[in-house]
Amino acid sequence: MGCKTCKQKKEKKEKSGVGSNLNAINNTLQESGLENGVFVYKLIAFIVVIAALPLILAVLIGQIFIYFFIPKKLDKITKKFRGFFTGLLKRYTTFKENRERKKRERQFANNRGYEEGSELVEVSDVELQEK
Repeated sequence: MGCKTCKQKKEKKEKSGVGSNLNAINNTLQESGLENGVFVYKLIAFIVVIAALPLILAVLIGQIFIYFFIPKKLDKITKKFRGFFTGLLKRYTTFKENRERKKRERQFANNRGYEEGSELVEVSDVELQEK
């Protein structure tokens, strides 16, 4: 039952396969089996989230404790934490800089210098030709 135009539209949709393409895409996204490797990424993400949850909960519980029981010392505590992490960052950068400097010193330790009497200073570009 129904008009001919509605039936014709339904037949065209079925022939063109518009509905079947959408279902195929949804099935591949939902199933994502072992053959395409998506399962491994999902498993790794799940493990990382599960491992991070206790850390996140501990930080949140600590913040709630500080806000409820010692709000006057909150500024001091945040300054100490901020100072601690900036100190760590500064120490790490100086360590990296020193390591790079020592590496360069070892690399160029055997180079000849430009002091007086060095063979590098006495080099001439123009060779004298004997007549």
